[in-house]
Amino acid sequence: MKRLDPVDPAKALGILNKVLFFDEFSQAEKEILTGFHSHFFVAAEGEVIIRESNDDLSSYILLTGSVQVRKSGADKPLARLGPGSLFGEISFLTERKRTTSVIAETTVILFELDRPTLKYLNPPIREKLKDNIIRVLVTRLDEMNQRLISLQGSGYS
Repeated sequence: MKRLDPVDPAKALGILNKVLFFDEFSQAEKEILTGFHSHFFVAAEGEVIIRESNDDLSSYILLTGSVQVRKSGADKPLARLGPGSLFGEISFLTERKRTTSVIAETTVILFELDRPTLKYLNPPIREKLKDNIIRVLVTRLDEMNQRLISLQGSGYS
């Protein structure tokens, strides 16, 4: 991945304004985030953003493009994610090795969220980021529960 440096603040703000993940952030809060130039990355189509079993701990918010989430040994991707999606949060939160790989399907722009940055941010921004991470995790848990119920209803257990 290539770090986008320097990032045009107006362009970065325009991108954040289009991403659902940042809807609850004020313009001033988004402007603060665009000031973290070193946290904006671009990955080319086919590039591995996260590699399963690695021990890096960053989480990413997909700003543009799409990615596939893959597990070694699986024939098909576990998921396809688009703008506003969060990934890498398991390692970010638990400090465990990566459980899946994430590969760019198209050229993508990402915002990297790491622990030092999270600690540095002012409390309102930090809380909104944490709230959004929790929302994403609860949504995924609910989706997995619905799939499990569906499988149990079809005779699988």
